[in-house]
Amino acid sequence: MKTVHLIKANEDVTVPKIFCLGRNYAKHAAELDSEVPEQPMIFMKPSSAIVHNGEKVAIPAITKDFHHETEIYFVIGEEGKNIKREEARSFITAMGIGLDLTLRDVQNELKDAGKPWLISKGFDGSAPISSAVPIDGVDFNSLELNLTVNGKPRQHGSYKNTIFKIEEVVEFISRLFTLERGDLIFTGTPEGVAQLQPGDRLHAELVGYASLDVEIV
Repeated sequence: MKTVHLIKANEDVTVPKIFCLGRNYAKHAAELDSEVPEQPMIFMKPSSAIVHNGEKVAIPAITKDFHHETEIYFVIGEEGKNIKREEARSFITAMGIGLDLTLRDVQNELKDAGKPWLISKGFDGSAPISSAVPIDGVDFNSLELNLTVNGKPRQHGSYKNTIFKIEEVVEFISRLFTLERGDLIFTGTPEGVAQLQPGDRLHAELVGYASLDVEIV
C-alpha cells in the first residue's frame, strides 16, 4: 500500500483510506454551477491514487478535460470511532498539501447519468501529496494554499473559507467509518480549477509548511 511521510517522526506510514470533501469552498461550488452542500459531501480515493513529490502523473486516455484541484489534507494519527468534534484535533497528527486530480468530462458524464464517479477521481496518480508536517500549535484558520502551473498562479485559498472545518468533518466521517492511523482527509479546493496539459509542471504550497511538485505527462 502507498504511504505518507511524516516529517516529525521521519516515518513512512501506510495510508488505509483517503477521504475527500466535495464543494467545501462556496466559490468553487459556484464555478462548477453546483449547490453548496448542507452537510459534508464525502467521497473516497483508493490509496493506490497516491504519488509523491517529484513524481510524474500520466493523463488517462479516457479524458479530454483533465483538471487540478489543490487541497490541504490532514493525517489521522490514531484509530477512532464516533469522535466528538471537540476531541477531533487530538486524532490528527499532521497536515500537508495535495492535489485532487479530476477527469472533469468523465465526472460530468457519470453524474448526469446518475452513476458513481469513482473512476473520475480515484485513478492511479489522482492524489499527489507532499510530506506531512506536524500540526502542533498551528491555527488552522491561518492556513493558506497556492498552486502555480508552469510558474503562473492558478489557485489561492484560505482554510478559513472552508464551509466544514476539519473537526466537524472528523466527527461526521467517524460516525460511519472507523478512522485508522494514516487515513488522509482532503478538505476541498478553492476556486480556480482548470485544465492541465502534458508537460505542465505544478507547484503546490501549504504556505510556510509544505510544498509539492509534480509533472503532467
